[in-house]
Amino acid sequence: MSEPHVTGGKSASKGAYGAHLAASFRLPEPPTHVRRTLQRGTIAVSVLRGGATGKPSGSLGFLEAYQVIVPLKGIRQEFWQGSRFVSSDPVQGGTTYIIDLREDPRVLCRNPGGTVHFYMPISTMKAYAEQNDLPAFADFIHLPTTGHDDPVMRQLSEAALAAMDRPHATTRLLLDSILDAACINVLGQYATLNGANKTRAYGLAAWQERRAKDLMDSQLDASMAELAQECGISVAHFGRAFKRTTGISPHQWQLGRRMQRAQAMLSASTLSLAEIALACGFSSQSHFTTSFTENVGVSPRRWRRSGDQPETADNA
Repeated sequence: MSEPHVTGGKSASKGAYGAHLAASFRLPEPPTHVRRTLQRGTIAVSVLRGGATGKPSGSLGFLEAYQVIVPLKGIRQEFWQGSRFVSSDPVQGGTTYIIDLREDPRVLCRNPGGTVHFYMPISTMKAYAEQNDLPAFADFIHLPTTGHDDPVMRQLSEAALAAMDRPHATTRLLLDSILDAACINVLGQYATLNGANKTRAYGLAAWQERRAKDLMDSQLDASMAELAQECGISVAHFGRAFKRTTGISPHQWQLGRRMQRAQAMLSASTLSLAEIALACGFSSQSHFTTSFTENVGVSPRRWRRSGDQPETADNA
């Protein structure tokens, strides 16, 4: 028997995926892909295949997470939460089920089958909502034994299954994208969101503000996309959050820093206006002169002269 194909890191974990998930069903380690990022935490997809063991699955622990499950075919089962019997309704193939792992779910499968399991910690779902500028994630609307006819999750499950069965050079990137799409889909379809019709009222975290300002100081022409990526949020969210935090837009803050640097260089160097313009992130001397005059109130040449600066070709 060949070893299962596992990508994206070790599958053994305390999370409800990989070897830990399979062990609860007394099955061999399954094909699993794990995606870890600084901002979003851990998400994973595993494919379980196996026969009925005649025994309930073991406890996964009381995890602050959800399992989004798509059976590959119909399975007769008994569903429990801890020691409390819940239902003996069979699950339907290709249907999406959402299981709250905080409720210690247990399953007794009566016939062989296969399932695609998407492991989604609550902290990760909150981060996904913030990353994509959605209202704050609160919970999923779900009943554990009620399936949803969700063609998107069905196709994502089929895609994950095919990618694991026939791996190639870009399989890891493909599975990362499938996990991202699965998270966004369940947020849109099943999540209850705080303030769904309200504009976000908070700004940047202290570390995000510091990173953004450090990047703009070191790279005066940093783009909004680069700044948002540095903070781990969307471009639209970054622009709004930066203004709420500082009182001015990122462009205004950048321009202010350019002006400060230009004034320091006008005072302490004999560089030409064209050289200073380039050093301060302006496309040309004329662009620099126009911006400086609008923001400072006098032209760079007059400002330099008023400070009794060293003579240069610009002010001689």
